[in-house]
Amino acid sequence: MSAAPTRKPVTPASPQPASAAAEPGRKNVMSALLNRKPVLWFLFLFNLTVALAAAIAGHHLHLHGHTLHGTQQAMTAAGMGAVTLGAGAALLRQRPKRA
Repeated sequence: MSAAPTRKPVTPASPQPASAAAEPGRKNVMSALLNRKPVLWFLFLFNLTVALAAAIAGHHLHLHGHTLHGTQQAMTAAGMGAVTLGAGAALLRQRPKRA
């Protein structure tokens, strides 16, 4: 069995190389995904539906014997509504590209 590889300690005089995610010119995968129109439309419509369902009928929705009541119902609707507003703002902000 071979021994574990030895590593030099990180000191200011010998920094470790940057990771692949920190390389210049490489875009964050999640950022690229969230900038696509179909993803934004899904986020907008799904979160709008859940926010309305939680606000209107939260105390009637039963999931494994649990329901939403009072503050929990209001905060769920507000949180999902905030995501809906963010996705809607991103959809409105995007302009068609000119050729």
